[in-house]
Amino acid sequence: MENKQGALEGYIEMLKSGSSDYSIPLLKKAGVDMTTSKPILDALDVFEELLNEFESD
Repeated sequence: MENKQGALEGYIEMLKSGSSDYSIPLLKKAGVDMTTSKPILDALDVFEELLNEFESD
């Protein structure tokens, strides 16, 4: 979403990995560290923005 350098390549690498490893290491290949709360908080922020947009219509 932020067009970070290498993000697309990391995402494609994760997809290519299939189910060759557990979820946490696979997500790290895509640049998402689920051992922290940041991805959850970021997702909740996006959800809040969408909810606010929906409520304003």
